[in-house]
Amino acid sequence: MITKEQCRAGRGLLGWTQQDLADAAGMSKTAINNFERGTNDVRAESLESIRLAFERSDIEFVGDYGVQRRRDTVKVLKGADALPLLWDDIFETMKASGGEVLIANLDERRSHESHPDKLLAHLSRMKAHNITERLLACEGDAYFVQPAEYYRWLPRDVFRAGMSSFIYGDKVALQLWQEAMIIVVNSRSAHEAEKQRFEYLWGNAIIPPYESSKKDAS
Repeated sequence: MITKEQCRAGRGLLGWTQQDLADAAGMSKTAINNFERGTNDVRAESLESIRLAFERSDIEFVGDYGVQRRRDTVKVLKGADALPLLWDDIFETMKASGGEVLIANLDERRSHESHPDKLLAHLSRMKAHNITERLLACEGDAYFVQPAEYYRWLPRDVFRAGMSSFIYGDKVALQLWQEAMIIVVNSRSAHEAEKQRFEYLWGNAIIPPYESSKKDAS
């Protein structure tokens, strides 16, 4: 089971407050504080919730006191709910610190029409936690669910239909449209390489005429 020392160290690695951990574990901040201070016994179920909250954020525990980040892990999301599961991972990864998600080769109509309520709920929670996006769509695609200034167009001969990429935290996710599969890679080096590629594409992309966009589907 996780120790109070590992709990504090895990929070330190993630930059989490006690409230962040409480939210991730479905517990109260008071319970987390009491556990870390060693002032009362904690139920096995609560310890398991804390451990799972850290593991979902790629923290692993070594021995009685060791804590480390899980490196270069790969997980595969499959099926009709693969995209909502990815949105959950993006939110859980970034909610504590905020920041920016970079999405390339996006067909937002597909996402919005397949999961309309879940997409809008996801965007709402992202906004509440200061998480923004930049999105590269295909030239001429004006189906914009978010503010139009978040988008740029890739020329049709550059746009890679069939696969979208999501860059966030230390992760890169590749969404394969036809297979209903998303591959999530937790790798700092992969993240940096894909971010560099995205920035190049963004810098050379087309700024859409805002008046042609489908503004805020909510």
